[in-house]
Amino acid sequence: MQDRVLPLDRVVNFRDFGGYKTAAGARIARGRLFRSAHFSEASDADMAKLDALGVSFIVDLRRPEERAHEPNRWPGEGVRTFRNDEGRADSLPPHLMALLQSDLTADSVANYMREIYRGFADEPRHIELYRAWFAELASADGPAIIHCAAGKDRTGLGCALTLHALGVDEETIFADYELTNAVLDLDRRLPRIQERMEERLNRRLDPEALKPMLGVAPDYLRTSLDAIEARHGGLDAYLEEVLGVGPRERASLRERLAA
Repeated sequence: MQDRVLPLDRVVNFRDFGGYKTAAGARIARGRLFRSAHFSEASDADMAKLDALGVSFIVDLRRPEERAHEPNRWPGEGVRTFRNDEGRADSLPPHLMALLQSDLTADSVANYMREIYRGFADEPRHIELYRAWFAELASADGPAIIHCAAGKDRTGLGCALTLHALGVDEETIFADYELTNAVLDLDRRLPRIQERMEERLNRRLDPEALKPMLGVAPDYLRTSLDAIEARHGGLDAYLEEVLGVGPRERASLRERLAA
C-alpha cells in the first residue's frame, strides 16, 4: 500500500491507482493515474513534488461552495483543470447540512452516505466531470489526477469506473477504494476534523457519528454500483451510454495506459 502513496506534508490521500493487473493479463502503468483530496493546504514542498510529476490535467469534483471555502493552492498555470461551476458558492455543502439534523447518530450518518452514493452516477455535475476525465485520458500525454474534498467518495466512484473500464476485477477495485481508510489514519485525524466541523457549524458533534462520513465502507460503493445496475443495466452500459466510453474507447484507454 505505501508504495502507492506519495507522502505529502499537507495534502492527504494522494496516491497512484495504476499498476493493477487486468482480467486480460495486462498491467496498468504506474505514475499515470492519481487520486487525491483537495490541495488547499498544500505546502511549498508539496507543490514542488506535485510539479515534478508533470501532470497533464486534473479533474476537481468539488462543488463551488467547497472550492470557495478551500481553494486549491495547486496546480498553477500549465495544468488543465476541469470543474463544474453550477451552484452557489456561499452555502454549506450537503454533507455539512446533514450534520445539522437533530437525530445525528452513526447509523443516520451511514444511511446518509448510502443515499448520496446512490445518486452519484446520475448527478449532472458528476456526469459532466466524469465524461471530461475519460475524454482527456484518451489523449493526455502525461499523468492525470481526479480529486474531490477528501478523495474518497466522488473520487472513489470515478476511480472505480476507471479501473472497470481498464479491465480490473471488482475485488481489486474495492480493495483500492478501501485503501482510503488506511491512508487517512482517521483515529489520528478525527479530533482536528471534528474541531473544524464544529467551528463551521457552531454545534457540538459526536465523534462516533462523524466516523461513517469520514471514512469509506464497501457497502457505500456497492450502493453506487447497484444503482447503476438498476438504472442503466450495468457499468458497461453506463460507461457507454452516459459517459461515452464504449468498447472502442475502452480498448484505446487500455492500450494508452498499459505498462
